[in-house]
Amino acid sequence: MNSVFLSYTYRPHPDHEDELERLRRYVVRVLEAMGLRVLDGVDLGGRPLDDALRARIEEADALVALVTPQADAAGQMVQPAFVLSEFAHADGLKKPTFRVLHTALKAVGLGAGNEYFEYQPGHEADLIVKLMNTVAVWRREHGRAARVRIEPDTLASQYDETEGDRCEYQVISQTGNYQDFERGRLVLQPGAAYAVLPKMRDGETVRLRLKQGGKIWQSKHAIDPFVGGVRLEEKS
Repeated sequence: MNSVFLSYTYRPHPDHEDELERLRRYVVRVLEAMGLRVLDGVDLGGRPLDDALRARIEEADALVALVTPQADAAGQMVQPAFVLSEFAHADGLKKPTFRVLHTALKAVGLGAGNEYFEYQPGHEADLIVKLMNTVAVWRREHGRAARVRIEPDTLASQYDETEGDRCEYQVISQTGNYQDFERGRLVLQPGAAYAVLPKMRDGETVRLRLKQGGKIWQSKHAIDPFVGGVRLEEKS
């Protein structure tokens, strides 16, 4: 769990514009404080759900929807249709979702369906606690990517997948169950190389190996993927 798409209306009802901005700032701060990257559709101009916006939602690991009053062409309060369509798209992709429903809209029948948090302006502290707990659950259930530094770095400098080289990792659960080795991704950076491991859960450990030039280089012990790096040794 590394990124969250934040969905909110770009045409808030004038009576609720300040509330939405305050709510948006609180949510962004909570998500960023928990180490998550926040994506939105601001630079896409708040368009309907087109391919570019769909791609951005699909890129994110989860979605938070701020369902607050929007103004129609006559200035009347209506539901934010684009926000609801973005929520539905993420929900259809089976992504974790969290819906914040303004109490003014709950009164007009938007409280059915998926679980939601009823937002009452002035009670942001309740929302912060609920959102933090929700993100913690997401991380336990869905995991987050880990980056493990590989040593010696000379291995990585010669790494070439077009020649059949492979980076692989084996997950060991908290209860000691060993999974099959899976393919990872090796990222080269100046002076360092990292194995990128998707969706690791807190408490899990891993063993890493590189297959290169007909040889196998492997970590001697299982490691915590979120702490430090690992030295690989040639397997005899």
